[in-house]
Amino acid sequence: MNIANVTSRFALVANLDNSEIYKWRILIGDACNYVYSHLKKRALNKNDKRRVEVLCALYAYRLYSLYKAENITSFTAGDVRIESSGDEIKKANDLWNEYAGKWRDLIDSENFLFGRVI
Repeated sequence: MNIANVTSRFALVANLDNSEIYKWRILIGDACNYVYSHLKKRALNKNDKRRVEVLCALYAYRLYSLYKAENITSFTAGDVRIESSGDEIKKANDLWNEYAGKWRDLIDSENFLFGRVI
């Protein structure tokens, strides 16, 4: 995996410029580690690696949108439920769900944080 590719994709979907991206590097790394921990297969070809990079960027964007939510209307710690009226959270969730579903041959998307508590 190329972390620079993940970072570039994340910056694109989050609409961040280079001066803002530095402070989100840890979140991007955490998202990559989490996605990799849910891979179904370990031997990845070039296309698989590209798809995993996209998934990492989208998962980072999903986490970023939750951190940046301005209008959080509800938070539940027991089942980790966060609600917001923000369109960015919906966009991030929709993007993640679309690609996680489309590329379920790569990841076990059912056990992701905020997808289902295990």
